Amino acid sequence: MYNSNKETFTKIYKNSSDSCSTDEHNCCTPAPKSKHECPKCSKKAKEVLEKTVKNLVNMDLDYYSGFHYCKTPSCEIIYFKENKLLTQKDLKVIVGLKDNATPATMCYCFNWTKEKIKTELQETNETTALEDIKDKMENLGCSCEILNPSGGCCLGDTKKAVKEIKLELKQ
Repeated sequence: MYNSNKETFTKIYKNSSDSCSTDEHNCCTPAPKSKHECPKCSKKAKEVLEKTVKNLVNMDLDYYSGFHYCKTPSCEIIYFKENKLLTQKDLKVIVGLKDNATPATMCYCFNWTKEKIKTELQETNETTALEDIKDKMENLGCSCEILNPSGGCCLGDTKKAVKEIKLELKQ
């Protein structure tokens, strides 16, 4: 099946010289501009870099370029290209943005999950997730392009998750 995110992170990150550089926290190479509709949910999906797919799929493919990432939480498709559809079972990591993902990883480089954020909020009424990620991006660098299934920076998704968890805890 797939490895734990932490185990995969350690394996990929330590063997990578592809750390993203930060410039106002825009840490990643711009993804290709192509967008296509997901064949399952019909939502627009962005194309991801070849190295993203190559590092995260748990099988050998004839090609790794031209795949699109479906970030729709309720859709089972992660990557697609023409008639090739990849789902959670085809990846080394659990895609945290998908419904029922456990752990629900938001930051693949520095191991921030929705569960960890929620626990911190419950215990202290605050979370250091965003500050911690930004600080580590500046000091250690990140590898979003090869660790995050979207191929991009996690800050937007993490910020959204923090907001959603705070609302959930208020209810």
